[in-house]
Amino acid sequence: MPLPVLAMMACTFCIGTAESVIAGILPSVARDVGVSLTAVGMLISVYAVTVVLAGPLVTAVTIRLRLRRAVLMPALMGVFVLGNVQAALAPGFGWLTAGRVVSALAHSTLIAAFVAAAREMAPADRRAAWGAKVTLGIGLSSVAGVPVGTLIGDAYGWRATFWALAASSLAATLLLMRCTVPEPPPTAAPRRPGAAVTGRRTPALPGAVLLVAVVIALGTGGVFTFYTYASPYLTQAVGLEPRTVTVLLLLYGAGGLVGNTVGGRAADRFPHAAVPATLGTAAAGLLLLALPPDGRWAVAGLFCLLGAAYFATIPALNTAIVTAAGPSSPTMALTVNNSAFCVGIALGSWLGGLLLARGHALPSAAAAGAALTGAALLLFLARPRRRGAQAVSGVTAAGATGVDRSAAAAP
Repeated sequence: MPLPVLAMMACTFCIGTAESVIAGILPSVARDVGVSLTAVGMLISVYAVTVVLAGPLVTAVTIRLRLRRAVLMPALMGVFVLGNVQAALAPGFGWLTAGRVVSALAHSTLIAAFVAAAREMAPADRRAAWGAKVTLGIGLSSVAGVPVGTLIGDAYGWRATFWALAASSLAATLLLMRCTVPEPPPTAAPRRPGAAVTGRRTPALPGAVLLVAVVIALGTGGVFTFYTYASPYLTQAVGLEPRTVTVLLLLYGAGGLVGNTVGGRAADRFPHAAVPATLGTAAAGLLLLALPPDGRWAVAGLFCLLGAAYFATIPALNTAIVTAAGPSSPTMALTVNNSAFCVGIALGSWLGGLLLARGHALPSAAAAGAALTGAALLLFLARPRRRGAQAVSGVTAAGATGVDRSAAAAP
């Protein structure tokens, strides 16, 4: 793995850990700052809302300022580090919330910039795979970062968790600064009316980007309608022991790492089929989990398959949304992509909770998730295709005139 890609993956590992680790230290935070568990749990929602709303705005500002990546990436990582330091030093709940908001401001733009840079650095037939290497850091944060952060919090207090996050993020930033991340090629000048189209892209299609974003939100929402309540489903509906469920959650994360890698390769080799295949597999897995359990180990296998399928959708959908963006900035497209994933997570958690609050059985969460993911699949298959997109993208890839050349391999 090239050192710049490794450095960016280390940064996304820290970002992913910071996003979710609060769930593991909820009790100690609540006791120390004197608020309820529900209030501390809102820190997760505040972070997600900040990512969704502020991410595109921060990206738009950085694009307008024309900041070089050598400046943009370390600067935003510095903001992320400061947010974690503020959380570690917070004298009360308000300051802790503010620290989470500061960290979240950099989240979406950083991940989008990392993925866009990795795709541009990659060989023509490995763009999605290299982008998946960067997002692999987020998967690793679920498997290793969050558990380790929770252990640190249990042993030394929740503030130590944020200090560890700040220190590891600073180390990743210093590694990133030692690398050479290439700047994007300049955007082609606008075409004059009547001028011939030679080596230039077609105009951007914002509607196509929003459509893919809706697909992402629905697909992610479907998975998280079930995953948010996976533990009670596995213990109460299936009858597994809590220790077995802990192992299965780890295997879900491990399956996600495999799925992320496989999904990246599939998006490069089979760009037309990658999204339908991954979303279809996730929908099928959720539908089978909604049926009466037929053997505990069959359910365990389906659960791990769901993890692999969900994480495989990430690089496939990254490619789809960058392609839909046309000549517009891939960083903005990928920022919208990140916001859509966060919306999907919130949508799924809300829908699953609503079903259970109204007295529906736990498998109903899997059924509703299958319906949402199936709707995402149908919407993606029904989307309008851009005529001549492949030809235009191929010219752009050869001439290196666009901001991102990944569309050459995309549908």
